[in-house]
Amino acid sequence: MSIVIGTSYVWNIMAATAMGLQAAAFAGCAGRQRARLDLPHGAEIGSRETQKLSDEENEQFARFQRTNQEHVQYLPLAQSSVLLAGLFYPKLSAYAGLAYILGRFVYSFGYISCGDEGRKYGALLVCPSITAMLGASFYGCFKALNIV
Repeated sequence: MSIVIGTSYVWNIMAATAMGLQAAAFAGCAGRQRARLDLPHGAEIGSRETQKLSDEENEQFARFQRTNQEHVQYLPLAQSSVLLAGLFYPKLSAYAGLAYILGRFVYSFGYISCGDEGRKYGALLVCPSITAMLGASFYGCFKALNIV
């Protein structure tokens, strides 16, 4: 089995690019939240700088920071999965990539606005989309190696 990259793979590249832009956008949101609270650039959750914040401000700051960190943590897996799975199943992985992007958006805004309860709807899209892309990538590899 040979891998032929067709024009439909462009959708996978677009999905990976959108994932990167989405992570950058939420990093910007976290930075603006830090500036709004008059915190220095290196301020972290629970740091000395955040002690001046009210409980509500501290919780809001923590939600923005956690959202940004989760984007950064999942970005390599999501981008590599959409690109690698796209070599074998470009349409499936592009749709799964879109589901990831939408799920991450819903997850992030739900968590920022409502806390832990607000992120469950986004997780219903994020987790299956990552699983689908990883599964498609592994299955494509196994099929190419004549293991299945």
